[in-house]
Amino acid sequence: MRIVCQKCAAAYAIDDRLITTKGVRAQCPRCRHLQLVKREASAASVTAPAEGAAPAVAAEPKSAPSAPAAPPVAREPRSNPAAPRAAPAAARPPPAAPAKAAPASDLFGDFGEMPELGPPGSVDPFADLGPPASRAPAPASPQGDPFADLGPPLAEAPKAASLAKPGPPVAAAPPRAAPPADALLDFLGPPPGGLEPDGAPSPAPARASSAPPSGAVSLGRMSVRASAQAAAKAEAHANCRSCGKVLTDPFDQAIGSCDDCKQRETGSSRDASASVVVAPEVTAPPSRGDLELPMMSGLDPSAESSGEPRTEGATALSPDPSRVSQVKPARTSHLTAAPVRSAQRDVAGGGGRRPALIGLLVLALLGGGGAAGYFLVYKPGQERAVREARPTPPSAVPPEVLAAVGRWKLQFLELEGTSAAHLAAGQKQLAMDQRVAYSEAEESFQQALLLDPRSADAISGYVQALALGRGPGMDDNSFQEARELVKAAEDMAGRTPGLLVAHANLLLARSRQAGSLEEAARLATAVLAQPKASDTQKAEAHLVLGRARVSTSRELANQEFDDARKLAPGLKRVDYYSALAHEQAGQYGLALKQLARRLELDPQDWDSLEASARIYVEVGETGLARKLYEDRLKTKAGDMRALLSLAVLRYQAEGNAREAVRALKDLAKNASRYGPRDASEIWSHLAAAERTAGNDAGAVKAATEALKVVPVLPEAHLQWFMVALSQKDTAAAREHLKGFQGRLDDAALETVLEGRVLLLEGDTAGAQERFQKAVRQDDRRMDARLLEGVAAAVAKKRDESFRLFYPVLEAREWDPLRLAPRPALTRFWLRPGDTLTGVENGVKALSERAEDVQPLLYEALVRFHQGDRQNAERLLHTVVDANANSGGAQAYRALIALDAKSPQARGFAERAVGVERGLPVARLSLGLAQAASGDVEVAKRTLQSALDVAPKMLSAQTKLAELQVATQPKEARAVLEKVVGLDPSYFPAKKLLYKLDERG
Repeated sequence: MRIVCQKCAAAYAIDDRLITTKGVRAQCPRCRHLQLVKREASAASVTAPAEGAAPAVAAEPKSAPSAPAAPPVAREPRSNPAAPRAAPAAARPPPAAPAKAAPASDLFGDFGEMPELGPPGSVDPFADLGPPASRAPAPASPQGDPFADLGPPLAEAPKAASLAKPGPPVAAAPPRAAPPADALLDFLGPPPGGLEPDGAPSPAPARASSAPPSGAVSLGRMSVRASAQAAAKAEAHANCRSCGKVLTDPFDQAIGSCDDCKQRETGSSRDASASVVVAPEVTAPPSRGDLELPMMSGLDPSAESSGEPRTEGATALSPDPSRVSQVKPARTSHLTAAPVRSAQRDVAGGGGRRPALIGLLVLALLGGGGAAGYFLVYKPGQERAVREARPTPPSAVPPEVLAAVGRWKLQFLELEGTSAAHLAAGQKQLAMDQRVAYSEAEESFQQALLLDPRSADAISGYVQALALGRGPGMDDNSFQEARELVKAAEDMAGRTPGLLVAHANLLLARSRQAGSLEEAARLATAVLAQPKASDTQKAEAHLVLGRARVSTSRELANQEFDDARKLAPGLKRVDYYSALAHEQAGQYGLALKQLARRLELDPQDWDSLEASARIYVEVGETGLARKLYEDRLKTKAGDMRALLSLAVLRYQAEGNAREAVRALKDLAKNASRYGPRDASEIWSHLAAAERTAGNDAGAVKAATEALKVVPVLPEAHLQWFMVALSQKDTAAAREHLKGFQGRLDDAALETVLEGRVLLLEGDTAGAQERFQKAVRQDDRRMDARLLEGVAAAVAKKRDESFRLFYPVLEAREWDPLRLAPRPALTRFWLRPGDTLTGVENGVKALSERAEDVQPLLYEALVRFHQGDRQNAERLLHTVVDANANSGGAQAYRALIALDAKSPQARGFAERAVGVERGLPVARLSLGLAQAASGDVEVAKRTLQSALDVAPKMLSAQTKLAELQVATQPKEARAVLEKVVGLDPSYFPAKKLLYKLDERG
């Protein structure tokens, strides 16, 4: 039956027996379209006459062929190749009725009649063909008509005939023992006519030699598979009899051998088959679609009825030599076509022993050995050719990738396009080197991976965009997910340069974690060692090496940046990271110049603009930072990010929280116009500004709006947490602590805040453990040391509390003028002293009597670092009144007076040094007071003496360098660069270095 695909219009042939009365579902091998196939009316158009009626004979053609047709060779149908041959022709009775025999060269003459194709309304050539019928001799073809010799039309066939089992012969044959039925061999048919041994013709019914102009009907793998399954149903092997492998293919089960064993056993046969592949008619090996279902376009249009043999397998035979120039060769099986054609040429060439021997060979292959030849030679050869042409099967998708894809599906419910299109879009966005573009690239690579989970390029692009876009602000969950993805991709696709570069950049986003910089450097070095790495990838590797070496060697870092510029002059990130390296080394002038050059190349680069503004704030030039944002608004009016940054600058750097609240509320009115990320950022900054202005209710309201837009926004959870902490709302504090844990830029800060919740819940032991851990994570956190003493005091551990407070008071290992490191501009805004909010009066409660002033001294220390200088001064005055020999109390009174620019500062400091000369904070207060009063040289000596007893006191080093700038600029720069190297967030030292660069 002929099938036409409803989707791609490709035509195929299928055995009618495969189609049930209700129809079957067939899949097009070209486009994989499924459609329901039912029997057509034409399949029943050829009907048999009533029992006993004489068969009708089709009308003769009008013109006879110019040459007589080949003498007919009759033979009987045969269902078993092992059956004995018939008696010689002389002993057989003549046929009962004259019938035209099949041509001598027709190999499959017993397959039944094949009607010719005709105009619409003619007989369907793919209908149930029925048994052969008697035919009259075909007239000769008129000269010049290439299709006139196709033979007479099909005569009426007896009813209930099938293609697989030909009907009984017209001429009676001598009786013989009936061999056992073999469905497969019945389907393949009897041996071809004309190839019998001499003197042993078979009185088979005549077969019409007409063929449709499109060539022989090809039996596809689908038809042969169905017959093989039916034949092997009674004797199927579940396992290979040679190696024991489980067999799933019906063909393999039929013969009880797997493909590997068949190839080993029939290697010589395959080699022999391969040796005859080359034939003039063969154009190309069949595609996978040809093996599943033969396409009508792949049939040989040259097989005609004038003595030319034709076959019904996947083979189309050669055309008439006289018509080769007129007919295009058909695509045929490259394993079987050539041997059969050679046999046909010999038969057509004449009689003799050579045609007989070749006929016996073909008879053995197609008859008794037909099944073995198919299964042992043809099928393994075809499968080997397909395997060789087929690409290596992809490896299984790692479970880490499947887990990530499963989580991302809900983000892209209406995903369209192809993986390649999304991948190209992500790579284009990544090349823009802009923060907004990085966020867009993240989503593009996620969509590409959803459409193709095996895409290593999508994974490397996603990890690269995540690392460059979020940087240190990346939450721990995203970092862990990206780490697992990139490792899984390396296992799946190998350690490609792209994956190694992305992995290295991801590690740089956690540069404070132990071993991250070293591992990133190793990955970058591995990229440079790969010959397949492109110049851009090598430039990326040099950039990673430069960023990893900034903290250890500025010269080596700059050399790596120069190498990156040479390999990829268009890589704009080189200037950005080179500027950050100069900043980290204390060369703020060079850093700002490089960022300015980056902005000249790309005025829309927001990262460079934001970095420039941040550096200006850190060096004390807040006005220059404001000018940058205002200039952006002049060139791009209404720029949301510039307006938001100006509002942030007001409440974080300029101390104008109320003005910031007004500006942020104006932006919040149109928050729906922006994307979720921008809208949530506006609301979270409004919450921070409201809390800074003292409006806790407004802060909670804004944080609520932010979490409506992005429920997992850590900065909004942080602001709500701080409100709950100040209001001592334990449940709310615990709830919102979970919202930002693992997602802040500062792990030590997270530990301090977790300790605060435990302290609020009454778990003083757990709180102390968290505060100790925070000090181990960052020894600059004086707030953690103070809180540890407060926790001991709340637990009524008086002696332990005093033991913990005294090192903080004397400031031998830490700087007394800074509570903890904090960024200038940040998403996670905390006011100075916010971590100590709500712990007042905890130490004071330890005072047992009026003259017990030690708890008051440490309570004053807590108030001093909270920023409550007024209450701190009151408590210190009480301590001094009760004990004038308290050097610590006098020293902190001097520091408070210096902050207020009071002339009493020097007197307090001198009394502090006179009482406790070895106290570092006393020497510091005196040196600062002497400098404030203009006694520079004396102040230098005093500050140096403070450093002699407390080398890590950064405020003393910075003040000493400031006094040396005028007379000893080189020595001053060396001191300040040392300070910045120890603590990049110590802004007073940065301010002095910037001034030195301007002089410079």
